[in-house]
Amino acid sequence: MSPTITVHRPDIEDPPVEPVTLAPRSELPEDARLLLVDNGKAKARDLLLYLAAELKQRLPIGSVEVVSKPSAGAPLEDDQVSELAARSDLVIAGLGDCGACSACSLQDALLFERAGVPSTVLITEVFIANIARFSQALGCPGYHSLVVPHPAATKSEAQLRQFAASVADAACDQLRSRALAGVS
Repeated sequence: MSPTITVHRPDIEDPPVEPVTLAPRSELPEDARLLLVDNGKAKARDLLLYLAAELKQRLPIGSVEVVSKPSAGAPLEDDQVSELAARSDLVIAGLGDCGACSACSLQDALLFERAGVPSTVLITEVFIANIARFSQALGCPGYHSLVVPHPAATKSEAQLRQFAASVADAACDQLRSRALAGVS
């Protein structure tokens, strides 16, 4: 019996991805509900909470809920997104500070966009190009992100607070204005 060689064809194109339409950006209720999707990366929760505190000074946020994912390397399940979207007005997912966790945090944000909740993703600067490629592959080319220095995991509390303050205005823009969110 002769050996069998299997040839994989890398030139076959992937099927087209369904485009993502951003959730409508409109006036927020006086008691807006902010959801933070913590992917469990080191200091992600702290950075997200500091960002939430900054946003509370700028937006009418009445409550902040944090959901911790069991794995940074997997997006939320569709049924969980539906349940969380029903009780959220805004979403920030993160922290994308490696390839897989950046892709999954982006996918989480896009799942909430599809569910009608304005969202954004928090990443470190090293993964800007990855997010650009992933957003294209996931059907939302040019999707926005909040970018902080890498690596966030080794930064002090004071530095994390400074990072949160530095992206807070961009977060407001991305969550409230479709035009400023970087996607047409």
